[in-house]
Amino acid sequence: MAGDWHGNSSWAHRVIRALPELLPEESPRLVLHCGDFGVWPGGEKFLRKVDRALAEVDGVLGFVDGNHEDFSALHAAPRFEGKGAVRERIWHLRRGHRWTWHGRTWLALGGAVSLDRSFRVQGRNWWADEEITRAEAAEIGAAGPAEVMVTHDCPASVEHVFRPLPPWLSGRDLADGVAHRALLQDVVDEVRPSHLMHGHLHRAYRRTVPMAHGPVEVTGLESDGARTGNWAVLDVRTMHWADGT
Repeated sequence: MAGDWHGNSSWAHRVIRALPELLPEESPRLVLHCGDFGVWPGGEKFLRKVDRALAEVDGVLGFVDGNHEDFSALHAAPRFEGKGAVRERIWHLRRGHRWTWHGRTWLALGGAVSLDRSFRVQGRNWWADEEITRAEAAEIGAAGPAEVMVTHDCPASVEHVFRPLPPWLSGRDLADGVAHRALLQDVVDEVRPSHLMHGHLHRAYRRTVPMAHGPVEVTGLESDGARTGNWAVLDVRTMHWADGT
């Protein structure tokens, strides 16, 4: 499991290069990425480098979309069974995509609000598709339960204490970010997972959070450049992490 990489090719290569040691018996070796992966205008070199690095270690990467992604490129990627083929070994797990591993249903649900979007240019470094829509939320929630959710944003039930935000940020953008977390929480309440992993907040933690349907183990992942916490190894057969939890 990996958190935000933001198109950082040297960081991505560092993580991918470690896969044979981290997953010595797996084939292929899978990276499940929680968004802000790095599909960006002019980012072809990053995608080529990551795809080549994955091929060298028998790796495959699947990512949910973050808020910092070129959604026009994601929408243009060929689709196969709920996934977008970005490169031979890089797959976009589209919102609402479900799959089964070892008897558990997994659900991909990317999307978040850019808190500085008032200072960005649509189609250049910001896309309105970054947000989960109410229609998407309703459709995904109505599709039934899933034991595991992989998201970019963090649901509202998970409380955080943040450092003071820069005063120049727009109050409307901040309010939209809060509303988006609440909308994601609505989906979580419908889907009723027991595990949820996310990125976006750039903080690593794992805690059990009481929600309407019961306790949920929530894992947050750091971003590229962090000393620790940008990635973690999860045994999807047991849902135990490499640190034994």
